[in-house]
Amino acid sequence: MPQRKPAGPYLDLPLELIDEPSLPMRQSFDGEALDDLTASVRELGVLQPIIVEQHGGRYEIDDGHRRYIAAGRAGLKTIPAVVRDTSQVSGEAVKCHANLWREDVNPGEQAVYLAQLLEHQCGADVDRLCKLTRQKRAWVEERLLLIAGDPDVFEALRGRRISLAVARELNRVKDRGYRMMYLDAAIRGGATARLITEWRIAADAVTPVEPPPPGTGDNQYTALPPPVTSMVCLFCDSTEAPWEMELIPMHRRCRAIFLDRFLARLQATMTGMLEEVGGRGAATPRTQ
Repeated sequence: MPQRKPAGPYLDLPLELIDEPSLPMRQSFDGEALDDLTASVRELGVLQPIIVEQHGGRYEIDDGHRRYIAAGRAGLKTIPAVVRDTSQVSGEAVKCHANLWREDVNPGEQAVYLAQLLEHQCGADVDRLCKLTRQKRAWVEERLLLIAGDPDVFEALRGRRISLAVARELNRVKDRGYRMMYLDAAIRGGATARLITEWRIAADAVTPVEPPPPGTGDNQYTALPPPVTSMVCLFCDSTEAPWEMELIPMHRRCRAIFLDRFLARLQATMTGMLEEVGGRGAATPRTQ
């Protein structure tokens, strides 16, 4: 076994004795950022020790996964490391507190990590998970509920296309058609969580369609009327297919100044054209 060289309060550990985290929190690495870190390590070395825990003659990373990868890419043979006392705090608690508050670890990655811990180390016991990670139950449950919510919303969150607040509000929308419409508005139009909340409350205010009670075994949903919607197309004045409508963010005053005037002129023109066509159709054809 190679000799470990003390270096201040930490040790210089050979990279060959270090194992990556068995359950990493970070699901992906930004390639450009990792290249920059590698260049920095190649020039200056690893400035902040990683944190590891010892298992026999090997060491597993609790904090510093990116620094470890960058050190290997930079050609280093050793890396400064602090060997943590596992009798005091669990490695998962260290990993949580070292990573959860970093800006580049998003709530989707946190949710996947916590769900894996819950299944593999906590026997589906949320209280054990909270104790293991030393996180509040409300915080843990909020992340776990993200996975139980709409999968499209969750993937958008993991892909950093929407925020946690937006994902939370989207999962409260009961109708999936509306939910997908609002999700599209959040991704492409920047709809905020507050705006989605307003849409959700307005939709919930409409009388919901309740399924009939179970009957004779026949399909009880085939005769249901279509969902009631308060969304109306500005041009055709129809409420059909609301999931195909696009939400266009605008101020009410801007709509009153620009769009309403344009629509009024357009509708007047269309009405005149229809009346003209109708008048021609009613006229008596000339005899040749």
